[in-house]
Amino acid sequence: MPILNPFENISSIISLIENAKKFIVIVSPYSKLEGWDKLKNAINNASGKNIDVSYYVREGEGSKGIEALNVRIYEVPMLHAKMFFSESEAIISSFHLINNSDINWAFKLKNHEEYKELINFFELYIKPLAKTFEK
Repeated sequence: MPILNPFENISSIISLIENAKKFIVIVSPYSKLEGWDKLKNAINNASGKNIDVSYYVREGEGSKGIEALNVRIYEVPMLHAKMFFSESEAIISSFHLINNSDINWAFKLKNHEEYKELINFFELYIKPLAKTFEK
């Protein structure tokens, strides 16, 4: 797993979103997207192309920072994992989708086994606890 350049983390997430054909899953316990219009536009453009976009946040955070997105929002108790994946790509990271200047790491998963492990983690530990958040 190569570590991405920290100054390219968001552009890597945008690329993942723009390359998706079927679905996108965004897991970011805390979000504040002000100033990241390109990211917000990529998410809404994907949704507009009938790509299934799901956004998972920590329970109690609701839609803070993501109100303008055309996505399904789920709340998960005690969520702290940060991951972004589509049907063909996945990135795991230390950063929340909060527009700040913190230096964080992100890994782009490079092989099918790593991708399967991430999906299995998501299916086993995150998705079963998720509750739909009504905007």
